[in-house]
Amino acid sequence: MIEPFRYTLFMFIRTAKTKNPKTGKVYVSHQLVETVQTEKGPRNRVLLYLGRLDLPKDVLKVLAQALEDRLNHRTSLFPLAPEIEAIVTDALAKNQPEARKGGRSRKSGPRPTGAPVVSCDSLETGKVRSLGPEMVAHQAWQRLDVDSVLLAAGFSPKERALAEAVVVGRLIAPGSELSTHRWLSARSALPEILGHGLETVGKDAVYVVADRLWAVKDRLETALAKVTRDHFPSDSLVFLYDLTNTYLEGMAQGNELARRGQSKEKRSDCPLVSLSLIVDDRGFPFQSHVDAGNVSEPETLPAVLDRIGTRLSELAKSALFPLSRPTIVLDRGIATKANLALLRKRGFPYCVVERRSAEKDFPDLFKTARETFEWFAPDPGRPESGVYLHKLPPQDGTVSLLVLSESRRAKEEAIDRRREERFLEELAALRRRLETAKRSVSFEVLARRVGRIEERYPSIARHYAVTLHSRPAPEASGKSRAPKPGKTSALLADRIAWEKKPSREVRTETTGAYVIETTHTDLPASGIWSLYTTLTRVEAAFRSLKTDLGLRPVFHHTADRTRAHLFVSVLAYHLLADIECRLREANDTRSWSTIRSLLETHVRLTVSGTDPHTGRIHETRLSSKPEKEQKALYDRLTVKDPTRRKITTLPPEASLENPVA
Repeated sequence: MIEPFRYTLFMFIRTAKTKNPKTGKVYVSHQLVETVQTEKGPRNRVLLYLGRLDLPKDVLKVLAQALEDRLNHRTSLFPLAPEIEAIVTDALAKNQPEARKGGRSRKSGPRPTGAPVVSCDSLETGKVRSLGPEMVAHQAWQRLDVDSVLLAAGFSPKERALAEAVVVGRLIAPGSELSTHRWLSARSALPEILGHGLETVGKDAVYVVADRLWAVKDRLETALAKVTRDHFPSDSLVFLYDLTNTYLEGMAQGNELARRGQSKEKRSDCPLVSLSLIVDDRGFPFQSHVDAGNVSEPETLPAVLDRIGTRLSELAKSALFPLSRPTIVLDRGIATKANLALLRKRGFPYCVVERRSAEKDFPDLFKTARETFEWFAPDPGRPESGVYLHKLPPQDGTVSLLVLSESRRAKEEAIDRRREERFLEELAALRRRLETAKRSVSFEVLARRVGRIEERYPSIARHYAVTLHSRPAPEASGKSRAPKPGKTSALLADRIAWEKKPSREVRTETTGAYVIETTHTDLPASGIWSLYTTLTRVEAAFRSLKTDLGLRPVFHHTADRTRAHLFVSVLAYHLLADIECRLREANDTRSWSTIRSLLETHVRLTVSGTDPHTGRIHETRLSSKPEKEQKALYDRLTVKDPTRRKITTLPPEASLENPVA
């Protein structure tokens, strides 16, 4: 097989002349040159510098043939003259590299003495491992300086490397600890980056190191809060708090955290476990906590405030954190009247959407919102993201902000319209079945069917009055069984009717409207709205945890292993937040899932080939060349490939004993 774009046509000895510009003296030397075919056409390349030779032209041809035979390990049928043999031996012993412009050089000749040669037909690749996402995640781990905390906690070098592998594995290949072990041993180049023979560790070691990470949870979260505050400083301190739950596989009877409850993932058929998360306004986790699956969201706030106070006391010596109380931003489900009173009592500023439907208290104001409210568009290029704002006068140390969002209004109207259409279609279908039924339908059966429809569409059913009409059952015939004592004859369903209530129009006027309450009475309307919308950061965190970081499902049957599993996902989110935040600073708004897909084709692999003369196998372990977009991303994050090229020579029999996949 001919090597593409480059193969030798022939070799010859060229006479080179150089002139000294000062003295005018001409110097003569000889070079062994090969003519090669390249993609740009034939080119001459110097292989060996021979010095000055006082030989006739026909002898130079014999010398060129002898050098070519020796370089390619060919044996001549005729012995060489002693003077030619001496020149060949001396030239090969010196093994001069060819001169390159700009002071660069490369090994001369297609095969200098002792250099390996492989057949193009024997080239194979194998042991392909993912490298790109690992390089980015490894750099994030180093930036967050997690190893220093683990070192202080008594982790050995191999345990620290395995801890990084477990967390990075959750970021790159989300799943259970068992799937992380499989990824580490067969799909990732991370063991080559970290060393310590991680590709051969047993699966039990992965579970053990996850347990050890959970044991130093408070140390890690405190240290990470300092590091992220140092890398991304801020003058404000805003904490966003929310709680979610996820499901466990199996019965989990020995797991004290596993409880039945209302699943946010529509998996109420499984036992649940809850995760509460405090995130700052830049999206970095500040504190996490694992609760039972049936915990009440509003009841978790007192303990959360206690943990915030304890953590801030630990960070009080750091100048990175202001001494004032942080602002707490809460979701509607946690902002009960009692919790707001608790926040005021403990001196925490807050910003929440009122739990009750407070927008119904201001129907007249919302009716004219487009004419009387202040228009605010955070992104002028996207007017659909704008909102209408109206700040009410402060009262009792708090202020309410009326908000009408056009995008939210369009979304809610579409949802209401779809639900209303389905609600009315099911009622109409029930009426048609009642009118065409060949047998009489019991009034109780009809009432149950209507009740089920109203249960499926509660937000719409409350705005409709459904009336059921009945008629008495006919007198029982003589052949019919007489009613039991104390029982009256059943009523039969006659017809069904419904009408829209006036409240449906009020609902239409307040669609897309909500009310924000905050203690920051000095902030303008746009400032209050912007403060509340930072809550989307914690929602994004939960979304990433569940989709990108393997939070669900949980396969563990003990509480400690469940806590460790969830905490590993939280640590992985620390890496994700660092990567995405640095990209945002570089005006790159791509998410981690997009970055991971882009980098997955940058790999580490082994290229092997066989020397046709000796039968030896030469293996080269190297990284693939990053593509243009990948390299641009590495430059943006200042990521460099920490791996090196490794060359190994194997005996001929290795081709049968250890073939390259």
